Amino acid sequence: MKAELYILGVLHRGDFHPYEIKRRLNQAMIECFTNVDVGTLYYAVRQLAKCELLHAQFAAEGDLRETLYGPMLFLHLADFNLVAEALNSQIERQNARLAEIRKLKRQWVAMLPTGSRHLMQHMTEQCRFDLRWLRAVLADVKAGRIRDTPDPARLASQSEG
Repeated sequence: MKAELYILGVLHRGDFHPYEIKRRLNQAMIECFTNVDVGTLYYAVRQLAKCELLHAQFAAEGDLRETLYGPMLFLHLADFNLVAEALNSQIERQNARLAEIRKLKRQWVAMLPTGSRHLMQHMTEQCRFDLRWLRAVLADVKAGRIRDTPDPARLASQSEG
């Protein structure tokens, strides 16, 4: 089985740097099936980027925590033009969600129970927050302010301690 599938499996459970992915794979005794060292993990992530899987995840529809948190860890490996395009699509979808929530709120606000009004307010604020975050990421991508960690070994030692 390819390392990419193991990586995707780990990322399905959370958002992790390759050193943490390696640690989790060791805990799962993956070495019984394949050799997955940190270098292999970085290579596999690059292959995911080449295969456009990374970029497809940036464009995926759904809750941003589920769709973008994983690929954000590997943003520095992505094609920034493709990511910018995907982020623009995410922004458009968030704007459409916000417009729909506002429309429903105007239509139903007088008839909604208190709990539903609070829920709609939370949904509105979450959309606004997500829009600010997406626009900030997009600004960094467009300005070329994307980088990898300068010291992966130090990062790994911090996560172990």
